[in-house]
Amino acid sequence: MAFLSLLLVAAVVAVAALVRYVEKTKKQRLPEGVTRLPGPKGVRPDVPEKNSWMAFHNWGLEYGPIYQVNLAGHNHVWISRDRIAQDLLTKRSANYSERPFIPALEQDNRTSGQYLPLMSRNELWTRQRKMGKQIMDTSAKNGFYAYPELESVRLLFELMSEPKRYNHALESFIARVTSQLAWGTSTAADELKQRARELLVGVSPTGALGNKLPVLMSLPEKWSAPKAWEARRSRTEKRFFQTMQAEVHEQHSAPKAGSGRAPRQSWTSMFLDNKDKWGFPTDLEGAYAVGMHGIAGALTIAAPMQSFCLANTHYPQYQHLLHEEIDRVCGDRMPRFSDMPDMPVLRAFIRETLRWRPPLPTGIPHASVKDDVYDGYFIPAGSIMHPLEWSISRDPEVFTNPDAWNPTQWLKPEFPTYQEPLTRFPTITSYSQFGYGRRICQGMGVTEADLFVGIGCMAWMFSWHAVPEIGAATPELAQVEPLDLQRRDESKVLLPDHVRGRTTGLQTPPAESEISMQLGETTSRSRQGSSDSAFCMPRTSTKAVESILTPPPSPQVKAQTIAETPTMSLLSEIRSRVASAFTTATSSRAQQPKVSARAAPSAEDPTMDFTTLLIAKPNHFKFELRIRDQSKADDVSRQWMDLKMQGEFEDSRVFWKDGNRGDREFGWGEVKI
Repeated sequence: MAFLSLLLVAAVVAVAALVRYVEKTKKQRLPEGVTRLPGPKGVRPDVPEKNSWMAFHNWGLEYGPIYQVNLAGHNHVWISRDRIAQDLLTKRSANYSERPFIPALEQDNRTSGQYLPLMSRNELWTRQRKMGKQIMDTSAKNGFYAYPELESVRLLFELMSEPKRYNHALESFIARVTSQLAWGTSTAADELKQRARELLVGVSPTGALGNKLPVLMSLPEKWSAPKAWEARRSRTEKRFFQTMQAEVHEQHSAPKAGSGRAPRQSWTSMFLDNKDKWGFPTDLEGAYAVGMHGIAGALTIAAPMQSFCLANTHYPQYQHLLHEEIDRVCGDRMPRFSDMPDMPVLRAFIRETLRWRPPLPTGIPHASVKDDVYDGYFIPAGSIMHPLEWSISRDPEVFTNPDAWNPTQWLKPEFPTYQEPLTRFPTITSYSQFGYGRRICQGMGVTEADLFVGIGCMAWMFSWHAVPEIGAATPELAQVEPLDLQRRDESKVLLPDHVRGRTTGLQTPPAESEISMQLGETTSRSRQGSSDSAFCMPRTSTKAVESILTPPPSPQVKAQTIAETPTMSLLSEIRSRVASAFTTATSSRAQQPKVSARAAPSAEDPTMDFTTLLIAKPNHFKFELRIRDQSKADDVSRQWMDLKMQGEFEDSRVFWKDGNRGDREFGWGEVKI
């Protein structure tokens, strides 16, 4: 009897397996004339973590501009041409606008309402996208409240003071501008950077262990370190967003008496004023919507600025084109956002940097909803679709010599990338790096403003040079002829009031006579042409200046305090250090053998040393920043001191216990990027 029962069970199992096999076979049977996408066969777990996009790029060269590969049991479709990405992700966006599930996050990225860029197309996504468009349009119309111009002064001062910490300075610049836009204050910049880093680990396939072994996220926290880490990250993120929203609400409801200025405009204040119109049921959803816009900016915009330094170090022959434009249009002042129509060369440098080293080389993935057929190829439902930006930006039919950095291809009619008018093109607007179809990024405007002002100000002040290597060969660099461009010449047009920052507290730099009276000294400003001299101040100088000028004086005693503080000696110290650095650096370089500005070829391309997470940025590398004109350094130092004393440059804030290390509930998690 037992044997018959066992036989019956075996028969049932066999029949069920046969039925499943038949159904699977029917499902896999394709219509006549339709074939499966080409690609590597079987499951491919051997994708390298270091520069993984190169493996996908090389497979594209082997299998064609659209192919599929099985990674950890999921079908991934890789697209290496913009035309195909537009056909699928834009023209057929109804089928390709979903996002794949990210297992390492505590809350479902598709439905929780906490991760706007990674959310499915649902009611929450629609509501938050509507809000995002309006806050971006409003802040763009108001010149982003001059926050990039304000923070560019602090950026240049930090680069002069501690050039070796250029990564910190660039990332802080972006985080401060974004923090100002999100909450009207830069005090949250360090916390925003940390929130961005931790989330980047959580969403990267090569980051959190929970993405590699999803089963770990189903275990109790006490048995799963990755789950415990993510739970703490999620709690900290929520508390941070709620804290910042509550402070903005308090400031706008009852501004503090004697604060000296009205609360600054921000995305949060816009949300609080319009949440009912936009249909938000809770303040928490709005806090996440603003916070995710902030995190997205802090994550992505600093990487191209670092790649810009990398490009100019290894391709120095183009710098004179940028310096000529900046000197002609801007003269003694730093570039402003309103200069954009007059500066196509600067825009070309930015556009080419994004093409040459895209910060999202594998693109942001989409997910297909239904089976589809494209150009005779079958794309199954549930496929993860990747617009492979590394390959898209290297299409040989569009880009000449695509592996080299050449900004002139956007400025000369003989290149296929050239477009007119040059008052508008080149531009990063609608560039594929910002996504496709309904998933296109809403932060293009602030990205463009940050890069234009930040990179423009760096080029106004500095030139880039490779670190001399004794004994290195000196290969000949191709001469780049000056560009003959038809440009508008409106360099003397003043910014509108809202861009100059009256509503934000950013003041017009004082006149020379006023500076002389305040400092009690006679100012001598002898221009030194375009002297390329290295400048480096000890790391302690910034901290010393901070200690002298913090806290800022109140308006009532400001005039008296300026005369009593060591401001005059401080400026003299800065000047003496500049002069000393000029002499020392010039002398040391004169004693060294002549070296190339570009390193000799090596087995490993030095420009390909990138981080391993979803957003790729160059690892720290050595180069020289040289001040082009000493008087510019004096101007920046004066502006920094003046704005610091006005309270414009706030110190970063500690949110959690023990210097942000926190406790079991809240604090900074360990991050290796």
